[in-house]
Amino acid sequence: MWLVCAISAAILWGLNYAVAEKILYSISPLTLLALEMLAGAVLFFIVSYFFDLKTDMNILSTQPSLVLLTVFEIIVVLAANLLIAYSIQLKDGTTVGIIELIYPLFTILFSWILFRTHHLSPSIIIGGALIIIGVFIISIAW
Repeated sequence: MWLVCAISAAILWGLNYAVAEKILYSISPLTLLALEMLAGAVLFFIVSYFFDLKTDMNILSTQPSLVLLTVFEIIVVLAANLLIAYSIQLKDGTTVGIIELIYPLFTILFSWILFRTHHLSPSIIIGGALIIIGVFIISIAW
């Protein structure tokens, strides 16, 4: 199931970059993100209310360090989305989408730095190397 979810997310992110590129010719990244996040806040609040919201709020109320980590993660997501939207507006969705593929390397780095965990295997190392090579090829072709 995780693979279906991950591939589905990749498909939707690809669709998002293509559509965002067209939208960002006309409106600012700030407006697009405000609309996306407002819709997401309303939708996910309603859905979580009927599923996990009460339990999760209880957990957060008893774990201040988890609250800080959650606030930090929210700030990171907001900043990352803003930077992606601006980079799509300044370049194009295809190039930005491919360059952004280096994020798994930073996932490995930050997982180790922040939590001393890693999930490396030979296939992940080979895949990461191919990503670096691909980004290098794109960057020298500019």
